[in-house]
Amino acid sequence: MRSIIRMLCICLALCLAMPALGEETQQSAAPTVRVWLRRLGLTDRADLTLDGVYTAQLPSGVEMSFPKGSQVTVLVRSGELYLFYEGMSLHAGTALQLTRNASESTESEGIRFVEGGNFYPGDLTLTLTDQGLLRPVCTLSVEDYLLGVVPYEMSNSFPLEALKAQAVTARSYAASCTGRHTSSGFDLCASTHCQAYPGAG
Repeated sequence: MRSIIRMLCICLALCLAMPALGEETQQSAAPTVRVWLRRLGLTDRADLTLDGVYTAQLPSGVEMSFPKGSQVTVLVRSGELYLFYEGMSLHAGTALQLTRNASESTESEGIRFVEGGNFYPGDLTLTLTDQGLLRPVCTLSVEDYLLGVVPYEMSNSFPLEALKAQAVTARSYAASCTGRHTSSGFDLCASTHCQAYPGAG
């Protein structure tokens, strides 16, 4: 049933994105959304497993690439971020972005937090809150976002038409709320204040 929901979300997203007949369009990437993963409740440490090839740009100008399966830890020390990987300690400044490298199978690539366990497809930005705590923000396509929201809000025992309606509603709500938290560096939060997003499970 999960695969049916996945296909349904993708089909609905494609239908909503299709232009009217005869209208000229330009090639553009799928819309993205920045989601604060508030539910993780991170403090001054994040332990991550990179289920994909990721790149980090460090303040020194060094670009670090991590192979799929890498385990990294990010710690807050004296108001700045430090990245630990295979015995190395790398200064990351006040913000760290882990960018997912393009591949043919990005659907199955993402990040897992030891703290939450769920899978988060897309890029990850770690910044600091005013209290000096880690703020994880995942940037992902709206379609990937729906694959986490819809199954969480409705059981696969619901009728197919109800699941279709929920997918359309969740997508429309995400589009209408984009910008609610822009001043904080993200579009939506992953709690019921916006829409509950527990990752891809």
